[in-house]
Amino acid sequence: RTDMEGDCALRQGDSVKIRGQVQIGEIVRVKKTNATVATVAFTFVEVTVAVDRLEKVLPPVSNSTQPKTRLLNITDSAAAFNTEIDLHGMSIAQALAAVEKWVDKASLLGHNHLKVIHGKGTGALRHAVRTHLQAHTLVARVIDKHPLPGGEGVTWLAL
Repeated sequence: RTDMEGDCALRQGDSVKIRGQVQIGEIVRVKKTNATVATVAFTFVEVTVAVDRLEKVLPPVSNSTQPKTRLLNITDSAAAFNTEIDLHGMSIAQALAAVEKWVDKASLLGHNHLKVIHGKGTGALRHAVRTHLQAHTLVARVIDKHPLPGGEGVTWLAL
């Protein structure tokens, strides 16, 4: 059981893993709201997740005395990050703002290949997005002529 009232309740400092995953983390915080959630620190990330998705495990044996590095705090929604973004119906300003946030998040989460769906239309949005991405410091390469589906309505990125 992982509920707060049970004998096996999860507490700060417990070693856990998300069901179906192999990475072991440590609970840094437990918060009871409508559903009890825990913030779990993994090597480079903290994730806030419902406790019913966690299982308690034995702590990993470590030969290192160095402190853990925690660089990023993300939620369950970020764990389900989509490597493609659809800009249909957005103005150029809205699309560029959305792409900027999306590329930053992709980089933080370690994604290297991304797909921007902007459509064919007049080409104004496609041109603005590609120009913006070519100057972006996190983007290694903009692939605007790709043999994959989407043709001119899609831009591919390598971070």
